[in-house]
Amino acid sequence: MTADSEQAPNYGAVTDSTEEKTLEEVYEVLGVGLAQYLVWGTLVLVLLSDMSELVVISILIPYLRCEWDLSVTFKIAISCSVFFFYALGGVLFGSISDKIGRRKVILFTTVCLLMANVMSAASPNKWVFLMTRVVVGLCIGANLPTTMVFASEIAACKYKEYGTFVLTFTASFAMMLVALIAYLCLNAIGWRWFIVLLSLPIVIALICLAIIPESPRFLVVSGKKEEAIATLKKFFKWNSLPYPENITIKTYQDEVRGNIADVLKPKYIRSTTLLSLMYFGNIFIIFGLIIFLPLALTTGFCGAVHKQGDTCKGLNQDNLMDLTIITSAACIGVVVGAVIAKKIGRNLPMKVCGAVVFFLTLLLYKCIASWLTNVIFFAIKFFTTAFNTLIWIVIPECYPTVIRNTATGFINFWASLGEH
Repeated sequence: MTADSEQAPNYGAVTDSTEEKTLEEVYEVLGVGLAQYLVWGTLVLVLLSDMSELVVISILIPYLRCEWDLSVTFKIAISCSVFFFYALGGVLFGSISDKIGRRKVILFTTVCLLMANVMSAASPNKWVFLMTRVVVGLCIGANLPTTMVFASEIAACKYKEYGTFVLTFTASFAMMLVALIAYLCLNAIGWRWFIVLLSLPIVIALICLAIIPESPRFLVVSGKKEEAIATLKKFFKWNSLPYPENITIKTYQDEVRGNIADVLKPKYIRSTTLLSLMYFGNIFIIFGLIIFLPLALTTGFCGAVHKQGDTCKGLNQDNLMDLTIITSAACIGVVVGAVIAKKIGRNLPMKVCGAVVFFLTLLLYKCIASWLTNVIFFAIKFFTTAFNTLIWIVIPECYPTVIRNTATGFINFWASLGEH
């Protein structure tokens, strides 16, 4: 049973002259249709842009080193600035989202992300580029947990997994897509136009964000009765269903929303601690792999490194193809993780995935053939992504609407430390 289903009578109820229904029961009547597809599709575009920006920096570092003669310290600064402010953005905007709404936060940060991207592509020097990456990190940190929560709040509890699956698949697909686009055109058009090309989904996402409404669950717990009714009517209309005019919504307004201290209350402290630790370990492996792969592909897997006087070069076509193949494992992992969550559950599969990743990581300490290393990387990518899918299904189920995005951002903050 989820947090929402346990407390649904407190947070929102729909009543008519003969019976009282929970908001969850209204969602059951609404089902899944065009309304959910429009919202999920918009969030897919937002997350596609976010994850592309999170991954692209590891691919661009060799090219930036060539153009601006970056020192090792400055390369680390660029990578860490994105991930540090990504962690900070999750906590900051997670709390804000629980106070002012999911859509407003996503709209604001997506506009900022587009502006930062354009400035990145036009950066005259490494310092301007660094500053734009700071803004990008904040925006991604805000959007990732907020989109996940938003996707889980626009359908009945039994359909939440579909929204989570769509977004986790998008996050994994983005990694493969960036590598594939880089293989097709990065060396031909240059890194600046490559960034511009990756910004196109952001423009489409902003158009769609102007259409979709706020999360009905958020409106209900915010006491915004008229907006909640208007949103539900719009959803029913989009799903080609008649809205029962004889019902009203009994809203519940909690004045204390988005309080981080609530996440650490005795009722939630165990879940918060365990989820933070598990997510930290998994993210540590995922982003360690993302950052290490381009370096390993260009310098070899057995510890060889470029000396300062070596010829400056980026990734060649073979490197980019290997990167595309390895990151494609993430897409498979999301599908398998979602199916397992539906058929078996969450707990046991997460344990199995964690154990397998630990074993495979130990194998990388030995210098082995590059093809076998690629196979191990592929397997690690598969199991870490499956684990990631499962944990993103679990997190929204553990907290009520009033602190859901705050908790998600808080957990994402500690997990994001693993990215450093």
